[in-house]
Amino acid sequence: MVSRSDSALTTLPRATIPMPPLLIPSLPTPKSRRDILLEYVKNVQPEFMELFVQRAPQQVVEAMRQTVTNMIGTLPPQFFAVTVTTVAENLAQLMYSVMMTGYMFKNAQNRLELQQSLEQVALPEPKDAKDDSNYAAGTQKNVTGEVIRWNNVSGLERIDAKRYIELLEAEIEELNRQVGRKSANGQNELLEYLKTLEPQNLKELTSSAGEDAVVAMNTFIKRLLVVSDPGQMKTSVTETTAPELAKLLYWLMVVGYSIRNIEVRFDMERILGSSPKLAELPPGETV
Repeated sequence: MVSRSDSALTTLPRATIPMPPLLIPSLPTPKSRRDILLEYVKNVQPEFMELFVQRAPQQVVEAMRQTVTNMIGTLPPQFFAVTVTTVAENLAQLMYSVMMTGYMFKNAQNRLELQQSLEQVALPEPKDAKDDSNYAAGTQKNVTGEVIRWNNVSGLERIDAKRYIELLEAEIEELNRQVGRKSANGQNELLEYLKTLEPQNLKELTSSAGEDAVVAMNTFIKRLLVVSDPGQMKTSVTETTAPELAKLLYWLMVVGYSIRNIEVRFDMERILGSSPKLAELPPGETV
């Protein structure tokens, strides 16, 4: 038998305990290419040039130095005090042009490396008749046996002696080709490559600069000039010595080169599906 009091209890509504809302952690919004470029130009310091000189391709470093020297002149500063005076507007135009030159060097370097890679997989070119004129081309490989060498990964390795000689000949051929490129009258390979390009091909090296790159360059220029008012740009006079201007131009060229490097890295990481990273370091360095 159920008592009246027990029956009353069973008719009371059940209390419901509210559940806390489900918290889903929000993923950070990936940075766009423009975000990364702007962060770079707002933070890059002149000390970056030292790191660039140490780790960038040597022919790029030398090409930049030669270009700046040609722009400034070669008068020794210990004997000649050269002062450069101009208004901010003209200086801004010069700065933009120099940054675009650095951007062009990066594109040219990429194309040159691709061209050299294709040369390596192509058949070796015949040597000139004057080279090794006392010897026939190649080696008479009437040899038998094996060559034993140590592989750091797989350990002891045996290779046919004839095949080993062919590998050595191919390696020597490539080394001779590299030495020939580097010792061609002491000329800079990158600058010589640029000289061989037709005007239209030369223009293509900078026409790839999109809106993000241009915005980053202009942001960097405003950071250095401080003055941004159009009226002040026409009247504000800037004066500097030739050595200081040379350092500035070199820095601008390095930053322009790096802007293109960041673009290339960003596009590659997007294709591979990895998260974009900041690229404060010189080419080839990981962040």
